[in-house]
Amino acid sequence: MKIEALTGLAQSQIAKATTSASEKADTPKFGEALKGMLEQVDDLQNASGKAIEDFVAGKDIELHEVMAIGEEAQISFQFMMAVRNRILESYQELSRMPT
Repeated sequence: MKIEALTGLAQSQIAKATTSASEKADTPKFGEALKGMLEQVDDLQNASGKAIEDFVAGKDIELHEVMAIGEEAQISFQFMMAVRNRILESYQELSRMPT
């Protein structure tokens, strides 16, 4: 095997390590991801409430649009609760582990 081939291999490994390190820096932390998810759910809930208010007030919004916005908010809330329950279960399992 030639030295040039080894040098090229080493340089490609360094480039991969640098790329993966920068990708890790760009990924949000767990707490930030949860906060973002909660904000999205809150935004959907607020949009659903606004759509209902607009429909009741007689503004230009169709019933099927109100129902779709409401369902999206409900599904996102159910997903958030499922994530919350899974996190609590994990925490409880960890707290039961002997030290």
